[in-house]
Amino acid sequence: IEAVIRHARLGAVERWLRPAKRWADLGCHPGYALLKSHPGLAERAWGLDLSVADAKDGPVELMRRDITQPLPFEDASLDLVTALAVLEHIDTPRQVLAEVRRCLAPGGRLIVTTPSHWGILIHDKMLKLGLVKDVEPDEHRDFGMTPALIAGWAREAGLEVEHCGSFELGINVLLVARRPP
Repeated sequence: IEAVIRHARLGAVERWLRPAKRWADLGCHPGYALLKSHPGLAERAWGLDLSVADAKDGPVELMRRDITQPLPFEDASLDLVTALAVLEHIDTPRQVLAEVRRCLAPGGRLIVTTPSHWGILIHDKMLKLGLVKDVEPDEHRDFGMTPALIAGWAREAGLEVEHCGSFELGINVLLVARRPP
């Protein structure tokens, strides 16, 4: 089931990806599937996650980093930032969004997916039944995620919302936002 969920998440993001000079994928996971599936999308790409070792794999540089701390990028230096199924794992999503805004170049794009409130409830039930094993019990933070809440956080951070809506029958939320020019 985990592979099906991951594939659907990547599919929802596909239409929003654009070529970029510099791309950071926050919470890339050890397999860094999004970065691997788009090797030519960016001239330089970074995958940040606490579960990866510092390494280089072709155009991708993996960095063992806590994304709730200041990101290792200069102001206005990134054209694209992705964070798929990440916000529900951290205590300070608003702070992370503000830090992403600092790092995005004017016009730079942020793409986020996160389970909705219902998605977290369903996932936690599947976890208890042993249908998924992708997180530890009680790892998810349930902020009552809705498109309106996530869009509000993005605007608070100083981003312009291009799109924010549900997908997969409402169990996930997709946010696409830009740093204003």
